[in-house]
Amino acid sequence: MTHTRFFDRRRLFAKVVCFLVAGIGACCLTNIQSLQAQLPQTTVYAVSPSGGQKGQTVEVKVTNGKDLENLDSLWFSHPGIKAVPKIQESNGKKTPIANTFMVTVGKEVPAGVYDVRAHGLYGLSNPRSFVVGDLLEKAEAEPNNKSDQATAVAMDSVVNAGLQGATDVDYFSFPGKKGEKVSIDCRAARIDSPMVAVVELYGPDNKRLASERDTFRNDPYINLTLPQDGTYQIKVFDLTYSGGAQHVYRLSVHKKPHIEFIMPPSGTPGTTSNYTLYGYNLPGGKISDWSIGDEPLQEVQVSIALPAKPTTLEMGEQGFPHEVSADGFSYVWESPAGSSNPVTIFFAEGKIVRDEQTKEETLSIPGEFVGQFEAKNDVDTFRFTGKAKEKYSIEVFGQRNGIVMDPVIVVDQVIKDKEGKETFKRLANVGATSVFPDLGGKLFDTRTDDPYYLFTAPADGEYRVTLRDLQFETRGNPRMVYRAVLRQPKPDYRLVALPLHPQAVNTGGAPAAIALRKGDSFKISVMALRQDGFNETIDLSVKGLPAGVTCKAASIGAGSNNAEMIITADESAKKWSGQIEIVGHAAGPDAKKLERVARAATVLRPVAVNIRAESRIARSLGLSVIDEVAPYQVVADVAEVKVNQGRQILVPVKVVKRTGFDNAVALAWSGVPKNSNITTQNKTIAKGKQEELFQVFVKNNAKPGVYTTYLQSTVDVSYRRNPGQVDDAKKEQAELAKKLTDAQAALAAATKKRDEIAKASDKTAEQKKAEQAKAEAEVKAATASVKAADAAKKASDKKVAAAEKAAAPKTVKVYAPSTPLVIRVNPAPVTLTLNVPSGGALKKGAGIDVKATIKRINNFKGPVELTLPLPPGVKGVTATTVQIPADQTEATIPIKAGADATEGDLANMVVRAKADFQGEALVDAPIKLKVTK
Repeated sequence: MTHTRFFDRRRLFAKVVCFLVAGIGACCLTNIQSLQAQLPQTTVYAVSPSGGQKGQTVEVKVTNGKDLENLDSLWFSHPGIKAVPKIQESNGKKTPIANTFMVTVGKEVPAGVYDVRAHGLYGLSNPRSFVVGDLLEKAEAEPNNKSDQATAVAMDSVVNAGLQGATDVDYFSFPGKKGEKVSIDCRAARIDSPMVAVVELYGPDNKRLASERDTFRNDPYINLTLPQDGTYQIKVFDLTYSGGAQHVYRLSVHKKPHIEFIMPPSGTPGTTSNYTLYGYNLPGGKISDWSIGDEPLQEVQVSIALPAKPTTLEMGEQGFPHEVSADGFSYVWESPAGSSNPVTIFFAEGKIVRDEQTKEETLSIPGEFVGQFEAKNDVDTFRFTGKAKEKYSIEVFGQRNGIVMDPVIVVDQVIKDKEGKETFKRLANVGATSVFPDLGGKLFDTRTDDPYYLFTAPADGEYRVTLRDLQFETRGNPRMVYRAVLRQPKPDYRLVALPLHPQAVNTGGAPAAIALRKGDSFKISVMALRQDGFNETIDLSVKGLPAGVTCKAASIGAGSNNAEMIITADESAKKWSGQIEIVGHAAGPDAKKLERVARAATVLRPVAVNIRAESRIARSLGLSVIDEVAPYQVVADVAEVKVNQGRQILVPVKVVKRTGFDNAVALAWSGVPKNSNITTQNKTIAKGKQEELFQVFVKNNAKPGVYTTYLQSTVDVSYRRNPGQVDDAKKEQAELAKKLTDAQAALAAATKKRDEIAKASDKTAEQKKAEQAKAEAEVKAATASVKAADAAKKASDKKVAAAEKAAAPKTVKVYAPSTPLVIRVNPAPVTLTLNVPSGGALKKGAGIDVKATIKRINNFKGPVELTLPLPPGVKGVTATTVQIPADQTEATIPIKAGADATEGDLANMVVRAKADFQGEALVDAPIKLKVTK
């Protein structure tokens, strides 16, 4: 049998594109990285093995990444998994083996998938997946790219393997008996590998029995009842025959429980209920009514206790970006035959009703209707009673359950005549509305094919909801489990936090952890997934920051879904690594506070501009402070301002320059939407300068709301990479030089002693012979010591040279953000226009009369005061304060230039209107003035 089901077309498309342009793309990326070298940051692309057995210790290596100097620890998202460096003895010293650790998995650690990060000289890395199971583990034995070289795999075991290069193919063999129901599971995409794995199974007669790819969450899975006794072979390869250090995978052959799906797929938080598991090799299970392919599914009932907190997400497997809006937890069935694969049980709202196929179900509000499109042409329906003019939302979770499907919602109003005869009035036919837009751009794709429908009931009565898959005429499968949530609108939100790799704006992306140098700033993209029309401002904060690390201000404004948080380390901050939480605070219905912890996200591999990145939900958010000072830091002296429409904001910006850096720093505003009607001023702070004044102008027609902005810098910096290794190498060199000197002295002494014995005349021949033999042995040993010490010294000389070469100053690109500026824009009471005579020409000792006109808006009816505030750098220009009474709209402002007035075009000059409107309100109108003698 050959099955290729539930294939993720987006991943395949990306893979094929990369394959077709591999030569050009690889060349371009290499050139980009070499031309635009950046400050180092610990980055991990692969660890091997990518998992371990409960209760055992395994050697784990960081096999691929960048900036991996001095890795000293591994961090896991479960505290029961611990690592220590593997130690070797060299030159009489115990030293750690580079990038190699002994990892102990505690017996109490539940089977499942966790995050692992490496920590080294350049901070804490991005996460990679690490699987904990209860099967025996072994490593692939190369070569095994031919069937007669197959690596032997025992039943109920896991082999950790990888495709070493392009066109690599791996073969494995295992013994089987007729009638055994065997699972073959290949984890590749689920452990962050770029590999699109294909698995083929061959019987003892060399006939192909199965071929799978992307069967189970983008990875191949085979379940088969073995047809005969004998040795079976498994062939593993990549769909496009690519390979390399990152193409790792885990292949398991077992008879343990495997869960395909759970019914119901959700439950009420804080309750214990019965659930039915469907899958294979389920102890105590019975044959169900469903089959996948030729293999019937078993079913077994279990009791499961759900956590009480309903707004969290802990994925069972690797979480796709489009699943991030769901709430749920990871469940593993601990059976007599071993632990199952992890699955996600979701948190439900209201009473859960399961589709029974034989009747049309009735759903209460709020409620959840659960079912599956188990066969072609499957259509499910339920009814609910609605009230006229009441709003109701219907949301289907299908693709967000981890299954490739395209659900459709059809809503009909049920109309009954006097005899009770029913007719149906179609209200909506809703397909892939994309519940959430693509909030993460090309880096974290939150789009989904799941539909959402919000409507107002036109009358009291019954409404019928019909559910089907868009491709229901050509596909159906018991795996296609969905949840249809019915509720009256319940405005709420979820947050996602994605650390952004330091690079130029709109140039792609790469894996990143929040790694700060002392006196540094780092960007995090925070996305808001808004539910049922939630449109309040979300204020963001950070929990768990160490001393010296702060986040001054950040908010996601009403009508917006994104903001970039800036986390800043003081120059005095201490070296630190740990986990943090980003928390949102917002006003919910009935003035209730809604506090939501952001789900973490990570990019898996570097990606060029306009190419969609592979990314996933992470299991934690890590931050580290590196024991290295940043070459410069951009500080905006204003962190947060509240302004009215039509207002100038002057932001003093300072560049703190360190370690001899004094280059020009180009600064450009970021975070201001194009349609915001807020203008910004980009500048370069010249070499030799440290401060500059930046203007932000909120126009009269700027949209009220909250805007989180910052200045993005782009600078060439001369950087010495790891100068400490030069000091360490020179220290070792000095020690070895002394050892060589001592060895040479010892040789000289031994030689002198031997020569003196040869010249001695007071010894018998036998005494002399014995002493000469002993002295000769001492000379020989001393010569060997000198030779060894000389070789060690020469090796240390090379090490010093290599370290000095590596630490030699090189020009790198630095893309550091400034500290943030949060702008809260409120409606204005007036608009202000000016009529300036003579184009604003103003001679010292003279004056001009400027006509000011206001237009009252937003129901404001009060008086207005006009002034001429002087910006920094301007003096000697004055204006009389003028009042415009409540019944007038015009006034004349006399402006004079004194003898000491600043000459030339005066920058950042405005006339300011002040009014009492929801507190003090200020509105500015720019005025051009040029002072001459």
